[in-house]
Amino acid sequence: MDSLAPPSPTRTSPVRPTLTPVLLGVLALLSAFTPLSIDLYLPSLPVIAVDLRGTVGDIQLTLSAFMIAFGLGQIFYGPAGDRFGRRPVILGGLAVYILTSVGCAFAAAAGQLVLLRFLQGLAACGSVVLARTMVRDLAERDQAARAMSLMMACTSIAPMLAPLIGGQILALAGWRAIFWTLAVVGIVAWTAAFIRLPETLRPEYRQPFHVGSVLARFRELLTTRAFMGFALTGGFQFASLFSFISGSPFAFIDRYGVSPGNFGFIFGGMVAFMTIGSLLNARFAPRFGAAAILRRAVYIPAVAGVVTAVMGWIEAHYGTIGMWPFIVVIAPQIASISLIGPNSTVMALHRYPHMAGTASSLMGIVQFGLGALFGAVVGQTFDGTIGPMTYAMGAAGILCWISNRFVVPREHMV
Repeated sequence: MDSLAPPSPTRTSPVRPTLTPVLLGVLALLSAFTPLSIDLYLPSLPVIAVDLRGTVGDIQLTLSAFMIAFGLGQIFYGPAGDRFGRRPVILGGLAVYILTSVGCAFAAAAGQLVLLRFLQGLAACGSVVLARTMVRDLAERDQAARAMSLMMACTSIAPMLAPLIGGQILALAGWRAIFWTLAVVGIVAWTAAFIRLPETLRPEYRQPFHVGSVLARFRELLTTRAFMGFALTGGFQFASLFSFISGSPFAFIDRYGVSPGNFGFIFGGMVAFMTIGSLLNARFAPRFGAAAILRRAVYIPAVAGVVTAVMGWIEAHYGTIGMWPFIVVIAPQIASISLIGPNSTVMALHRYPHMAGTASSLMGIVQFGLGALFGAVVGQTFDGTIGPMTYAMGAAGILCWISNRFVVPREHMV
């Protein structure tokens, strides 16, 4: 269809904004909503279960509902950003996020919190999808990988500090104060976006927003093997991460007796490795290329995942391993997202400047859809052991490697 072809630039197109450090910082803040909305309240999950008289599975659904909504909402935000521009869609989503965060603070039952978290996820995903899209608007391939890695390094401060801060907020003011904190963060992000965020969508790249055109663009992406291979590569790595996020609070706090505060330190230590990986990727992606780094990085979750799953089986059946050996093996699998996430994203998006929002949406749908699926399975199969989490991480690691090595066409891996 004609609407799917990149249009020729017009002489009246305005000069594009540049990806300055300030703009990169704002985009990193917008990208931080996922880890903040998830990790800040992780230490409080067991407490919420008791306070709202819910089961472990019920409270795990608050996490899965957020991720499912985060994936589904991207069906709307990317195409809307391709039609109306990045800036107004981001500001609208942030406004709704603030309101739903306040609603979560007043939840009186587990079911209410699940519903509000679903709505919060729908609101949060717009800024994340379009921040990624704006990087694609302003940078190409390996330079985009560098920019996304720097964003990820900045963003990783959120999951590093969030469980620590969340544990302290929980101890001082209770779990409801955590959602008040998220509302304040939303207000800060909305203000920063309103003041500093430019419009990066070129007028000649605006796409129709009617259903037929949107579906045609999604269909083109879904039937492109290279795009789906890179999307699945990143998606299964996210599934590994969300399996850990879903299972680790109950595995470490309930099974191993780790306090919420100390769990925050463990989680923060793992994220520190992600930050280091992001900075290394930002340095080396322009030199070696995003595709080459990605092709080698996918071995990390595959090998670590298999070892983790075997250790989980031994622990579940014999109880002879303990917590620290798991941490040593899980850490590189979690950290490898800093190499796989940015590089798989830019490789998936770089051929679609004329529908970058739609492509970013589908990338996010795959990532968070798989993350929600694996996270829900871990939550619903939790049996008091570390087994379900490690089995899910092992499966996700292997599928990440398979997606890159066997789904992506060989000519797209260079």
